[in-house]
Amino acid sequence: MNNNVIFTRLIDNKAIETYNDFGLILSPFELEIPEVQTNYVDVIGRDGSIDLTEILGQINYKNRELNLVFTVPNGIKSTTKIYNEISNFLHGQRTKIVLPSFEDYYLIGRCKINSLDRAKKNNQITVNTNCEPYKYKKEITEVTVEIGTLPYKVIINNLKMPTIPTIITTNNVLMNFENTDYSWGEGEHLNTSIVLKEGENIFIFKEGSSGTVTFSYQEGML
Repeated sequence: MNNNVIFTRLIDNKAIETYNDFGLILSPFELEIPEVQTNYVDVIGRDGSIDLTEILGQINYKNRELNLVFTVPNGIKSTTKIYNEISNFLHGQRTKIVLPSFEDYYLIGRCKINSLDRAKKNNQITVNTNCEPYKYKKEITEVTVEIGTLPYKVIINNLKMPTIPTIITTNNVLMNFENTDYSWGEGEHLNTSIVLKEGENIFIFKEGSSGTVTFSYQEGML
């Protein structure tokens, strides 16, 4: 069984590994699904409520809590030393977290280290994190296509999380996405109006387009 959890601080990109560095044994944990940010409005004289949850065109989610309990196998004396090291490294820090069984993804959350229960001579260390709702794919997705016979259709697949791609072109392009045209020369382009949704996203390259196009984007899932 893989017990190793990797915490990487975002402030300096330094990392610790709970099992490989300290020999900590991870207790079973649950990664709960994030709660939906609902928005219901009651109107006087109307039965029921108006559901405005998707008023901006998508469902948004709240942060989720992740509680990890680690056991130090060498007793309370060793626990105190390791507790001090981990507390100084993690407490209050915003981190990337790679969990067992989810090695291809990471969470982002702020860590809190619970106090040791010295009266009970407890050899457990508990890390609580307030995490963003999505699990982020560790590797940035890159899709490169050669523009063929015009008009040329390209389908870009995306996971659950809406994301804005960086689009790199080697020549002039005229591109249509969701009924809007975009005209670019050679270079790297980021337009906040172009948001990849879950599933297939269709781009049509029109007359005047040539060369290769690379879509680079961060994918995420619940």
